[in-house]
Amino acid sequence: MLNTVIGKVFSHPVTKVEYGQIRIPPTPTTFSTLDGTSYDALAEDGCGNYFTKTEDGAVLFWDHETDELVRLADSVSEFISHCTDPQPVELDPKQVKSVWIDPKFAKSLGMKVPEDGWVKKPSKGK
Repeated sequence: MLNTVIGKVFSHPVTKVEYGQIRIPPTPTTFSTLDGTSYDALAEDGCGNYFTKTEDGAVLFWDHETDELVRLADSVSEFISHCTDPQPVELDPKQVKSVWIDPKFAKSLGMKVPEDGWVKKPSKGK
């Protein structure tokens, strides 16, 4: 059932905060909060945070940096109903100071990048 929301984000219906992009862990994953409570992960966001389900069926989001659990939905089906495609990120090229590209990937595309992969915009005055 969660396979239908892989790559999507959960948009909280009240706060409008987005959580995700949703990924299914490659292996069954259990995590523990600081108080020692263990949870089974339903999904992850690729940044060390997890989505989990409580005994009453509610879906929670656990932030690994703050140890905060946020109730997102009363059920998995309600959770899924609030998952949408993420908004595209658009950067103003003038704001980009450097980017990293995997040198092997760049080479496969015929691009030349420094060995360490970092492409930096020259500083003004150089």
